[in-house]
Amino acid sequence: METTHSKTSRAKKPPSKIVVESWDSIWASFGADHKKTTIEAMNAEGWKTIEQTSKDVGLSRQRLNQMAIDGILERIKRKICDEGVTREINFVRPRKLI
Repeated sequence: METTHSKTSRAKKPPSKIVVESWDSIWASFGADHKKTTIEAMNAEGWKTIEQTSKDVGLSRQRLNQMAIDGILERIKRKICDEGVTREINFVRPRKLI
């Protein structure tokens, strides 16, 4: 008696399962740099906005940006909720000497 299956058909294998023990830590680290923060929290870590730094030091924002490009200052961008609007703001601080 003949079967209805073709000679070339094979039993389908189930897809392989991805096993990761720590999904929570992976999701926590995913996009950690893009979390919203506050200006006060960044100030506590030693970062100041370019506007704050220009008022404190007396240099223009363009000069501070150039100093960051030259490597004199460290620069980082963070998302800040400011007046109900989320903005990416540049923060600077003096580079640490090793």
